[in-house]
Amino acid sequence: MRLAAIGSGLGLMAFMGACGGSSSVSTDSGTPAPSPFAPAAIESVINSLVAGVTAQNLAASAKPPIAVLLKDTTTYWYPVIIGANRMSTRLITPFTVEAPLIVDPANTTPDQKSALQNQYTQSYLTGKLYRGMAYAPQADNADTVAYLNQFIAQCGPVVTIDSDAPDTNRSYFIATANYQAGATAGNKLAEVMKPGDMVAVFGTTITTWPSGIQRAQGAEDALTAAGMVLAPRISPVFDATTDINAIIAELSDPTLNIKGLACMYSNSSDCAAAVLATGKTGLVQIVGFDMTTDTKDYFDRGYFYGIAVQRQYYMGELGVLVPYAIDVLGAAQTATLLQPILVDTSFIDTGIDMITTANYADYNAFLSSLGINS
Repeated sequence: MRLAAIGSGLGLMAFMGACGGSSSVSTDSGTPAPSPFAPAAIESVINSLVAGVTAQNLAASAKPPIAVLLKDTTTYWYPVIIGANRMSTRLITPFTVEAPLIVDPANTTPDQKSALQNQYTQSYLTGKLYRGMAYAPQADNADTVAYLNQFIAQCGPVVTIDSDAPDTNRSYFIATANYQAGATAGNKLAEVMKPGDMVAVFGTTITTWPSGIQRAQGAEDALTAAGMVLAPRISPVFDATTDINAIIAELSDPTLNIKGLACMYSNSSDCAAAVLATGKTGLVQIVGFDMTTDTKDYFDRGYFYGIAVQRQYYMGELGVLVPYAIDVLGAAQTATLLQPILVDTSFIDTGIDMITTANYADYNAFLSSLGINS
């Protein structure tokens, strides 16, 4: 991976794979070693799609280059990059991964972040280098819709990953089923709660982020069904200082007596930091999302009862493979091959794994088989 500055106030995360450059990560083209964490249905569909496009025996010049445009440069996206790189190597086709550098997340609105992404899409339209794209949109606003639809019309198919832009003509949404994932996390927290205990969900209230809302709502619904009492939802702004202080304020409210936190996003470490700061270590149970570096540090120290981990790696693999297959095989044949993992006509659920101290070693072994450092 290389980092470079472009323009005023922007950053570029660019990763050129296969024909487009070199890689320092594993490029093994085989399937991962057997593991209880390996999603058999997804692996089977991937292998069927790869076999289908490989059978076309395309010349190198006929293979469609794929762009992967992410939200930002945080470590959450590294498994996506590794999955995209491995798939581009299997297909022997060029690809690029890019993302804007968000310098001040707390004071940058979703629409402002989206505008930074749109600059990349605009450059793809100008350069006409790519014939497909995997895109993780910051927002589903009018400008994003216009740019993506223009890309689809002029360049090739688009799939959204991690978050959706349903108002566009994108072909598929490849992500975690957020409501169900939130419910799974809520149920996990309920395992160490008693009926009547008060819990809080660290989850967004921003209605322009529907996937974030769905995950938070899933957790709250599951906790309510299990007999928990809900404290007011704590909505993150993704600035660590601001978010930790907001959680501390709720944990410190004597009228609430919060005994559990369900933390819905990759900044789950903020929940642990707030518990530590309020002296409630061991008194407040936490279930979080995404094993980022900061969250893993708190997990290793016993602050989390469980972590729901998304399968970003498969978002990366499918993000490259699906638009490539649509270009090579056509939309109808691609849809037929995708059928076993389609939730509906356009949604591919990559699922989650729930990690605890008991299964963490097995999960690390699985990550290593994918070329991902734990």
